[in-house]
Amino acid sequence: MDIRRITEVGVAVRDLDHATQLFVDLFNADCREVIEVKQYSMRFRMCRIGKVDFELMEPTADTGVIADFLAKRGEGLHHVAFAVDDIEDTMETLGRKQVRFVDGVPTVQALDVVDYAGRSFSEDIRFTFSHPASILGILFEFIEYPKGYATP
Repeated sequence: MDIRRITEVGVAVRDLDHATQLFVDLFNADCREVIEVKQYSMRFRMCRIGKVDFELMEPTADTGVIADFLAKRGEGLHHVAFAVDDIEDTMETLGRKQVRFVDGVPTVQALDVVDYAGRSFSEDIRFTFSHPASILGILFEFIEYPKGYATP
């Protein structure tokens, strides 16, 4: 298992526009376009600060992963994401150490992403989330980026 580094910090917010403006005003964040993810009833925007992307996530319905999170915990840290070289190897290695995953197989999603060298990729990324009960109550995401994608 090869974890390269933290690549993303997910933040659940009630108002995406307000949160974006706050990140721009406070940190001079470089924010991207809004992307809607219907399967999770949410929309998000990546805001890069230094070498870390902050995924600001807003619910688009009264139920769904972000709406439920906000109802239970309020705004704030949702997850921490690591870039990994091989998602299956990561899941297998952590699984042998009793880490459970939200889903048994990685999710594959086509997303337009910009790497840290400024190059655009329109390829699939593969990711999975560990179950928070497995690691100190923290939701971790493990992301396998497209080949050639430069992490910070």
